[in-house]
Order: sequence, then structure tokens, then C-alpha cells
Amino acid sequence: MKVYCSECGKANDSENIYCKNCNATLKTDKIEYGKQINSFEALITEENYKILNETYFTPKAYNAILEEIIRIGYDKFTYNENKSTLENVYDLVDEYVNIFAKHKGSALGYYVANEIFIDERLPEAEQIATLIHELTHHLYSEIFERWMMYALKVEKNIYIECFVLFSTIFPERKFLNEYVAHTTEGQFILHGSQNYGSFIQIMEENKINLEEHKDLIALGRSISNDITNILEYFIDEAFRKRIIQQYTIDNVRRNYDQIKYEESPEMDENTKTEYMGVLLRSAFKACLEKEDYFKYLSTLKNEFKKK
Repeated sequence: MKVYCSECGKANDSENIYCKNCNATLKTDKIEYGKQINSFEALITEENYKILNETYFTPKAYNAILEEIIRIGYDKFTYNENKSTLENVYDLVDEYVNIFAKHKGSALGYYVANEIFIDERLPEAEQIATLIHELTHHLYSEIFERWMMYALKVEKNIYIECFVLFSTIFPERKFLNEYVAHTTEGQFILHGSQNYGSFIQIMEENKINLEEHKDLIALGRSISNDITNILEYFIDEAFRKRIIQQYTIDNVRRNYDQIKYEESPEMDENTKTEYMGVLLRSAFKACLEKEDYFKYLSTLKNEFKKK
């Protein structure tokens, strides 16, 4: 098993104590999963809710989850200078999710059930931004899925994935997820090209007052930083510059009106992990207390089964 250095990202043998590249102390926290969950009835129980309540998520445990997510693509993706910038972004995203083309409708792209659909009629720069945006939705879900795996000591499967999808359906949860995706996308594209359109739409449709949700925005800014750090293991400065150059090639107009949303303060590590735990536990409690919510999980399961 390889252990990836949290400082420079280089792979080391599991017996190493210090990184062979930069000499930083290696984090070797081993997260063990084992139990199988074969139904929603086995997942959504009072006992598991108690476990989620009693599991204290330290920043160290959280960082171990982020490192696991990095490992999914780290040994597989290599930037290929013989390919276009868009092709390289496709290759990176493809290490995490399946990608399908769409050729109708107004949506630039969307993510559902481990799949990204993207409109190939878009200029290459916009396809790149959309792919990063939608991949962020996936990585956001992946973080919470592995959180549950860690707390409950279970293997990931469709039941875990459906529950995490359920936890994002409420307006405030969609609002947070969309903010994270827009903010992460914005870190890799041309300054002034940031567009928070779908985030603003969710706010307006659900009459969400931004001032009343400053804590969620701060949480979203902090999670966006974590996902940005994941992507920076693959998108180095040279790769990032090529993405920005594509905006010049495509003559994309700048509009600085929405970049203000990036200016949110961030949460400290302990507050962040506590808030994330609250999000999971509150969704779990809702399924325990409302039969309609529990039944809805089966509807979501169909999203995965029909793909």
C-alpha cells in the first residue's frame, strides 16, 4: 500500500515514516471499513444514529479522508502534453466519474448518481469550467460518504450514496453544495469569469437570506478550500495556466459582478468538522422520524440503478 505525503503529494511505501521526497512526517492513519449494509433498514437505525452522534471527527481523521480521495486518481492520472487542455481535464474527471455528452437543453451540465452530463456545444473554456464544477459536486458527496464509512465502519455502496444524496435535497443543502461547486470552479478559471448563477437561483427560488446563512457560507468556503487542495494534486500551476489561456483563446468576456461571493470568511478546522457532522446527523434524524423521507430514499436509489 502506498502512503501519499500531505505536503508534496509523492507516493511512499507504507513502512516509511518520513517522505522520501520532502522529508515531511507521513500521516499513516489507517481507516478500516468492513461491515456491509444491504438495505436502508440496516443503515437508518437508532444505533447508527447514536454512533454518528458519538463519533468525534478530528481534523486529523478528516484529512485522512481527503487523502483517500486523492489516492483514487493519483496513480492513474498524468497530464499529457500531446492532448488539449480540455482533453486533459476530461481525463482527470474520468478518474472519478463517468462522463456523458448532452446536446439539448439550457443546462451547461449536471451531476447525478456518479455521472456527469456536459453539453459539448459549449466553447472549450466553458466545458472545462463545467467539468470542474460538476466534479466538485461528486467530491463533495465523496467526502460525506467516506465520513459515514469511517464512523459506521462500513463499506461504501448504493445505500450510503443514496443517503448522502438525500442529505443535499433540502434548499439550504442545495444552496451549500452549489456554493462549494461555484467557488471551487472559480479557483481554476480566468479571474472575472466566475459565475454563481445556479447558486443565486437557488437563493431566489427559496427566498434564502444570505445574511442569515453566513455560517453555511463560511462552511462552504472552507470545504471548497479542501476540494481545491484535492484538485491541485492534479492541476499544477502549468496546467492551471493552460486552463486560463483557453479563456483567452475562446475570447470569454469577464464580468466581475459575482466574484464577491468568494470573499467569505472561513471556519477553523474543529468548527468545520462539527458543522459537517451536524449536517449528516440532522438528515439521518429526519429519515428516522419521517416515514416519507425514508421512503424517498428508495426513489433516489432508482437514480443509481437506471444508470
